[in-house]
Amino acid sequence: MSSNINVPPVRVVFDEDDRKNILSEIDAVLQSGMVAASTKVKEFEEFWAEYCGSKHAIACSNGGAALEVLMKAMDIKGKDVLVPTNTFVATVNAVIFAGGNPIFLDLDPNTMCVTLEEIKNKKTESTVGVLPVHIGGIISPEMENISSWCKENNLWLIEDAAHAHGSEFNGKRAGQFGLAAAYSFFATKVITAAEGGMIVCDDDGLAEACRGLRDYGKRSQWETVHTYLSSNYRMNEVTAVIGHYQAKKLDSFLQDRDTVADEYKKHLSGKIDLIMPSGRSSWYKFMALPEIGISQDDIRTKLKARSISLAGGVYDIPVHLQPVFQEMGSVPSLPLSEDICPRHICLPIWVGMSNEQVEHVISSLIEVLEELKTG
Repeated sequence: MSSNINVPPVRVVFDEDDRKNILSEIDAVLQSGMVAASTKVKEFEEFWAEYCGSKHAIACSNGGAALEVLMKAMDIKGKDVLVPTNTFVATVNAVIFAGGNPIFLDLDPNTMCVTLEEIKNKKTESTVGVLPVHIGGIISPEMENISSWCKENNLWLIEDAAHAHGSEFNGKRAGQFGLAAAYSFFATKVITAAEGGMIVCDDDGLAEACRGLRDYGKRSQWETVHTYLSSNYRMNEVTAVIGHYQAKKLDSFLQDRDTVADEYKKHLSGKIDLIMPSGRSSWYKFMALPEIGISQDDIRTKLKARSISLAGGVYDIPVHLQPVFQEMGSVPSLPLSEDICPRHICLPIWVGMSNEQVEHVISSLIEVLEELKTG
C-alpha cells in the first residue's frame, strides 16, 4: 500500500449541498433578526426528541453545559454521584460545579464502560445517582441491569451520551435507560453543530427545571422572573441550523461508520484485541487494546511515519489522575483504568473514508504490530 495515502484522525465533512442548504437557512435566520433561541432551536429540539424516543429535548450551548444543567436540576449539593474515571473532564466537572462529590468508578476492560459490580462496590450512604458514559459509542451490556438496580435502590441514572448518537442496545437507544441523557454536538462528534448540546428526558418537571436552568434560572423565556440561581447555557439559532441539518443525516452517517468498522473487524480480529459493542455502536471511536509491552506511543509514531494519525483516546489519562483532581484530595486506586487507558488506541473512523484509506490503516497497523513484537 502506498505510503502517500494520508489518513487524518478525524474529518468533519459538509458536502456542497450541505453547505448550500445550511447557508441558506442561516441567511434566513439573519434576515429575520431572531438569532437567539427561537424557531430553529425549537425545530432541532423537536427532531432530536423524536429521534431519541423522548418526550422532551432541551438544547444547550454544549455537552458539558447539558450535563451541568442536569446535575443542578437534580440538586446534588453535598451528595455523592458515581462517575467513570475514563471520561472527559466535563462529566466530572458537572458534578462538582453543581455542588456534588464525584466517586470514581473503574472500567470493564471488555467494553471500557462501568460495571454493576463496581457501582455496587462504590455506592456510599450519600450516593444519590449514577452518571455512566457510553464510551466511544458503546452502551454497556449491563446497562439494563444497572438501570433496574438503580431504581431498586432509589438512585437516579443519567446517561452521558456525548459519544452515543444513534447507539442502541436491545432495541433501546441511548437516552432511554435512565431518567435523562446529555448529548454533545462538538466538532469531532458523530454529528456536529460546531458546538452544542442536548438534554433528553420524559419527566415534565425535570424538563421544566432544565429549561429554566439553561437560561439564568428564568421561569420562562420571555419573563424576568428567576426561580433558580443559574447562568446562560442556551443554544443560538445558527448552531441549531447546523445541528438539525446534521441530525437529519445521522442514519446515513452511521451506515458509513458501520462500513469502516466492519472492515476493521474483518481484517484486525486476531491481530489486536478489539473492544466491541454488544448492540449497535455509533462508532464515535473504534477502540483496540495492544498486548502488554507494546506502547501506544510507539504505535502512534510508526503510524504517523506512514501518514496515519490515530484518533484521540477515551481517555489516555483517567480523570482521577488529572492534576486538577489530584489536588482536590485523596487519589483512589483504579488499577484497570490505570492500565488500559494509557495502552488503548482509537483508529481513525469518519464519514467519507475511502476504501484506500481504510486498507492503508489496516495493512499499516498489522505491519507496525509485527515490527513491535519482533523488535
